[in-house]
Amino acid sequence: MKFLINNINKAVRNFDIFNEIHDSADREFNEKSVRNFITGLRKSAPCITLENIYGGYYILKNKQVAQDLKFKEHLFDIVEQSKNAIVITNPNEFDNPIVYVNKAFSELFGYAYEEVVGKNCRFLNNGDTKQKALRLVRKAIKEAEPIEVNLRDYTKKGELIYDDVTISPIFDRQKNKLIYFLGIHKDVTYMQQFLEKLDGIV
Repeated sequence: MKFLINNINKAVRNFDIFNEIHDSADREFNEKSVRNFITGLRKSAPCITLENIYGGYYILKNKQVAQDLKFKEHLFDIVEQSKNAIVITNPNEFDNPIVYVNKAFSELFGYAYEEVVGKNCRFLNNGDTKQKALRLVRKAIKEAEPIEVNLRDYTKKGELIYDDVTISPIFDRQKNKLIYFLGIHKDVTYMQQFLEKLDGIV
């Protein structure tokens, strides 16, 4: 079993499995003993997926690995169809430009994908730069730290949006290197307007 686990998701010859079962190197190869061994594994561990492959090969499949691969295949669709506006920037390029925005981002701000890719996110401030939150954002980006702030951003038509923004640094775990920033935008304009009216009444 250890031999199969060490070669998980790889086709393994029945001859090699036989050699792992029997310590004696001079024992004559017996394909039936391999089949019996495989049958025994399936009965004792029904949760595992152990498949026969034509030509005397077997493969131990990891169901979780298969699920993870399927998830990754659909990851772009998940992000693209997210209700919240999503933007990804590349801090390893000059001025930390946008490299991706999803459909919700375009719908919220009114910009097509082609209009924003290559720009820094600051264009959304539309000159409204005297915001304490912007200083906090710049500091967090410089130090590669996550942050959540409320910003005054503007649509392509110049309409004000009160924007709850969560920014997360994304690292290459193996190299421990910063590779992207992920920004999630949520329109809280209605809530902000409600609070302002409530404050006026009080």
